[in-house]
Amino acid sequence: MKKLIALCLAACLTVLGFASCGDHDTPSVTTTDAKTPTDPKSYHVENGLLLSCIGQANEDGVYYVPDDVTAIAESAFAGDTRLREIVIGPNVTMIGSGAFQNCTSLTRVEIAEGVKELGSYAFYNCTALTEVKLPSDVTVISPYAFYGCTALESISLAHVREIGDNAFGACLALERVEFSEELREIGTWAFAECTSLADTNLSEVTALKRIGDYAFFSCTMLREIVIPSGTESIGILAFYECTRLDRVEIADTVSTIDFAAFHYTPWYQENAEDYLIVGDGVLIKCTVHPNFIDLDGKNIKSIGGAAFWNAENEGESIAYGYKYAADLETLKLPDTLVTIGTSAFAGCNALKTVVLPAGVTSVGDSAFNVYIEGMESEADIDISACKNLTSIGDYAFHGCGGIETVTLPTSVKHVGEYAFAATGAYASFMERASKAEKEQDRFWITGDGILLAAFVPEGVTEVTVPDGVKMLAGSVFCGWDIPYIPEDTTGLSLSGLSKYNLSYHVTSVVLPDTLEVIGNSAFYRMLSLKSIELPESLRLIGMHAFSYCDALSSITGGGNVEEIQNYAFRYCKSMPGFRFSVNTKKIGINLFAGCSSLQHVYLPEGLSHPGTELFNSECTALQTVSLDPSARARIYTVLGGLQQQIEVFYYGE
Repeated sequence: MKKLIALCLAACLTVLGFASCGDHDTPSVTTTDAKTPTDPKSYHVENGLLLSCIGQANEDGVYYVPDDVTAIAESAFAGDTRLREIVIGPNVTMIGSGAFQNCTSLTRVEIAEGVKELGSYAFYNCTALTEVKLPSDVTVISPYAFYGCTALESISLAHVREIGDNAFGACLALERVEFSEELREIGTWAFAECTSLADTNLSEVTALKRIGDYAFFSCTMLREIVIPSGTESIGILAFYECTRLDRVEIADTVSTIDFAAFHYTPWYQENAEDYLIVGDGVLIKCTVHPNFIDLDGKNIKSIGGAAFWNAENEGESIAYGYKYAADLETLKLPDTLVTIGTSAFAGCNALKTVVLPAGVTSVGDSAFNVYIEGMESEADIDISACKNLTSIGDYAFHGCGGIETVTLPTSVKHVGEYAFAATGAYASFMERASKAEKEQDRFWITGDGILLAAFVPEGVTEVTVPDGVKMLAGSVFCGWDIPYIPEDTTGLSLSGLSKYNLSYHVTSVVLPDTLEVIGNSAFYRMLSLKSIELPESLRLIGMHAFSYCDALSSITGGGNVEEIQNYAFRYCKSMPGFRFSVNTKKIGINLFAGCSSLQHVYLPEGLSHPGTELFNSECTALQTVSLDPSARARIYTVLGGLQQQIEVFYYGE
């Protein structure tokens, strides 16, 4: 169980981050007592906030929240196994994060109109809960709110507009869900492993835009699903292993269907059409032999995730997907094509030539990943006509040895990690750069200031990125530079085993004032990197950008960073603390997982949704987290897998 305690801050703490210690006001005093299931009785109200209420239920296990309570704090009832029924009156406006988590005897919850916010983990693992009625003002179900409520059979979400990640995951008895017509988003893993879920009314929803990754993963009783008009995207493995799902209707507004979204469903497996095209021209399955494929004239706008991928090529015992993947050598893509999805052609190892039409704007993760260790590939994927290309995913062309040149258009805004690793173009650059006399010739720059790779001569420990570079492409400084193979290869990807690897050498990288984007895994596993100054021009730090930078202990600058994506500082084991810029408005998941020296984190003031699962159980040194009071209901979502008791401060309280 997560434990919190908030006390006054005695002095300004030394932290690593985007602002100096003096730039923030010290948070005011608030107190939240830690709760454990062993507490026999406790009760504490402060300024209308019910901080603790353990063992207060009557002889029937019923508790009526007093009228003077206006909010229920995090963990207030956590672990109270005597509590069987809770009645929350109209004066309460917020149920805090983890308020009733692990109340394993709680069977019924009555919430009066008035509650507007339901915190993350609010009823987490309430395994006896069978009945709950949500007030009309609760429009967002926070992450993990009802996760593991294994006795809950039905719920009305008639007023809910957003369902958070893992909100109803593993609710094994959940049979029926009533959705609001105004539902806009179903989060990642929202109903995953709800193995009794059979009845949904998605067909009546008019506002839905997105169904997240794994949203209905392994809902084995689900027989039919109607994706309503207005929906734009269906995420990775969204309906994977829904083993009874044999009727699917997909609205013609759906433009993206990601990796294996319907794999292992009867509807997908038994469909024998030559070309299964759904939504707004999304090809998600092909059964035609490569010699006879004809994609022209079918208004195909998107090659869906895994459309030509076959699991058998990757060692799966049961083949699914495109059974002729190993025979596909050439393919004429239609002029109508706009997007190519995740792993669309991954594992098509016989590919030789594919020309992308001029209208293609994005190429997904591993779209043409044909890399096989120890084998050369002839795959040549020609992107020269794509003048409006904006996004190239992680490993998009990984292993395509036939790609001899890469000239990106100025429209490109994202290049993922190892996008062009193990290509002929990469090998040619390294060959030239290794002989270059001028320093500027050791940088591979294309498009609108995109740095794809760099060569660092042996013995050089400081890299200065040239002026004019706006984007560090994915993995730009990981496995791309000096001819050195480390003795310790633990944790390195296949590309990380490249003969060009600076991870163990470079201690400093100087960034230009023009830099706007640090791409995914840009500095991944640079074990000797000690410090870095971020320019004020920087707006985005990508996924895994500094992951496994063991020696990194100082980050300065970066006052205008707007977004930091998932896992950005994962396993930076020397990081003592972190203070976010007030301009940072979007923070990804697991940002500090494995940061074992991290002691203090200051999240941005004014930010009510400051990221999720930021820490894990390996953040053993963490002592304090400071954040905006508006984030109180999401504190457990923020803290993630922490095991120890920490101090939490809310600015201004």
